[in-house]
Amino acid sequence: MLLSIHSFTPQLKGRPPRPWQVGILYAADERLTRPLITRLEQEPDLCIGANEPYGGHLPGDAVERHAILHGRPNALVELRNDLIRDAPDQQAWAARLAPILSEVLAETQL
Repeated sequence: MLLSIHSFTPQLKGRPPRPWQVGILYAADERLTRPLITRLEQEPDLCIGANEPYGGHLPGDAVERHAILHGRPNALVELRNDLIRDAPDQQAWAARLAPILSEVLAETQL
C-alpha cells in the first residue's frame, strides 16, 4: 500500500475558493480510497473532495511508478495548506488522520 500526503492552496488566482479541507486523489483502484473517503465524510466538520482539487492520476508520478504499476492499493491525501501552516497545526492533523487511516486499513485488511 502506498499513501502520499501533499498540500494544496485554498484558492488559485482568479478562481473561487476551494471548499475542501482534505482531498483524496486516486486513479482506478479504490480499495483504499473509497473506504477512506467514506470514513472521512463521517467527520461532521470536514468537506472532503474525491479527486479534488486535482484529478487522481499523474502519469509518471511516484504513485504510478510505485503503486499503480505494481497493483498496490494507494491514496494521495491532499491537505489544504492554510490548515497546516505551522508545527502545531501539522501535529493536530497528523493526530486526527492517523487513527482514521489505521481504522480504514484494519477494516479493509490492506
